[in-house]
Amino acid sequence: MSTRRESPQLFTIPETVVGLKPHQCPGSPVLLPAFTSAGLRRIGRRLDGWLPVALPLPHITGMWATVLKEAEDAGRDPAALRMALRVNPTLTGTRTDPEQMPGAGTLGQYVDYARAAAEAGVHELFVDFGQSPATIDERVDLAGRFIEGVRAG
Repeated sequence: MSTRRESPQLFTIPETVVGLKPHQCPGSPVLLPAFTSAGLRRIGRRLDGWLPVALPLPHITGMWATVLKEAEDAGRDPAALRMALRVNPTLTGTRTDPEQMPGAGTLGQYVDYARAAAEAGVHELFVDFGQSPATIDERVDLAGRFIEGVRAG
């Protein structure tokens, strides 16, 4: 003989009314995090932009050139495409060899990388300090110092 046990109620969701929703014309931008030739061509032909992760800037600019050329070949305006670069810093206490960047480096090295990325044509930069072993307060402080460093340049 088996008995059925009811699970305890862990939470409740009150009745909700959702009013106006955000509206963008013609819609939200679609960016693709691709690194293959086919993916880069697809971005240029069909999408709104590219979402690369931090690599040495010559690699990024070379791949971006492929995206822009493909857009032009498809009759699209290459200037309408966006590049939003994601950086997941591995912070070190001392400066690393420049060849290790952007894989690991000091906060100052990441600030320099961000400035160089902007000069190389990156439209947006997303820096994720959330993966560092720092506390929340330390991450907020890092983000603040990073922003101040980039703006000071």
